[in-house]
Amino acid sequence: MDSIPVKSPKVYEIIFNQIKESFINGELKPGDKLPAERELSNRFKVSRTSIREALRVLESNGVIEVRPGDGTFIRQSEVQSLIARLSNTIINAENHLIYEMLEVRRVIETECAFLAAQRASSLDLKNIMNALEDMANSEQDEELGLQADLLFHNSIAQAANNSIFSGLVQTLSEQMKDTIRATRRHRFAKPGHFQETLQEHKDIYFSIALKEADKAKQLMDAHIIRIRKQMATATLESIGDPSGK
Repeated sequence: MDSIPVKSPKVYEIIFNQIKESFINGELKPGDKLPAERELSNRFKVSRTSIREALRVLESNGVIEVRPGDGTFIRQSEVQSLIARLSNTIINAENHLIYEMLEVRRVIETECAFLAAQRASSLDLKNIMNALEDMANSEQDEELGLQADLLFHNSIAQAANNSIFSGLVQTLSEQMKDTIRATRRHRFAKPGHFQETLQEHKDIYFSIALKEADKAKQLMDAHIIRIRKQMATATLESIGDPSGK
């Protein structure tokens, strides 16, 4: 049986993620100068040609400014808008992959929820609850919310106590993270959706804690279907909107 090819991240995605992490950690601020091409090439272990290509993408998306003879600088703009702008470029180019990932998640996670309701230990339930608590405290913190959301779903997979399922979810973790980031941005664009999403996760947790296996499966299924519907609605609403919002 042939192995399924794994999609490698593009160089500009790697550099973007590194820049974003530097913003989050406070290591890089608007106006700061980026390292020289040679240093970037060594850091990312790619050719200088690839670095130049990546920098052109970052420049065209307004993230950096190249000043001939002076260097490459982070534009003096609001950080979150920079992150959102390039994220949307990547997301719009690969929307079909997001929908495909939601299909995969629906198959795996509904069964994980069903099994977790039957098999979860007290420690499993505590891990799910910890993720839920982080999620509740993340309304103003996009990165915390993303990590908490991912941890919530990973913890349910662990609670299913099936090594194959938990291994699959772990293998798909990066793709799941990208999908959750994209879907949260679409879902939370409208007021009230944060609390609505939080309640969906609470309901899934309670059904697992109460050992209501069929209900847990139905709620997880409805959760992922709702995400897909809201993604589709947001995409349709953006058609014809020159702002892209």
